[in-house]
Amino acid sequence: MPWKNGLGVTREMYIFPQSALLERNDFLWRLSSAVVSAGGPFSAFPGYDRILFLLSGEGMDLQVNGEELILADPLSSISFRGEDTVFCSLRGDTVTDFNIFFRRDCLSCSCRRITPHTGKDLSLPAGDWNIILCLRGKTVLEWPDREEELDGLEFLLFEESPPDFQFFCRSEDNAELIGITLKRK
Repeated sequence: MPWKNGLGVTREMYIFPQSALLERNDFLWRLSSAVVSAGGPFSAFPGYDRILFLLSGEGMDLQVNGEELILADPLSSISFRGEDTVFCSLRGDTVTDFNIFFRRDCLSCSCRRITPHTGKDLSLPAGDWNIILCLRGKTVLEWPDREEELDGLEFLLFEESPPDFQFFCRSEDNAELIGITLKRK
């Protein structure tokens, strides 16, 4: 789908509620990924906070309200407000990013790296929504009576997961995962 500012395209991975539309700004939260092939201004999302992860490419030099920020390391991230003035310059050809948008007056959001191959069970924090996202590589998640395989940019969504929910994660050496927890305020 086209960016709000018309300067590129994005892949909307999930929007909540599912009846929401980006054009109406009536969503609570949204996951998306974009291939950025040219510098320019970011679309405005007033009332939303945004977390952006660099997935591939040489990175971006960003100006957020005049402050210079560099996003160059794979899987590095930045957070900013949707109404901030953000301008991007690419450090090379194209980059691929992953974005989380959430309404700051209704929700809080936290992200954490999930390390496969720990040899122990992992758990999800209490939240209204927990998302386990495979950023790259392949991984298998196991919990009682269920097993799910995830590939790059595939995810599992858990609504109102119990605080004692535990799972085991095994994956290829290059797999990178993040956990996202969204909570109603």
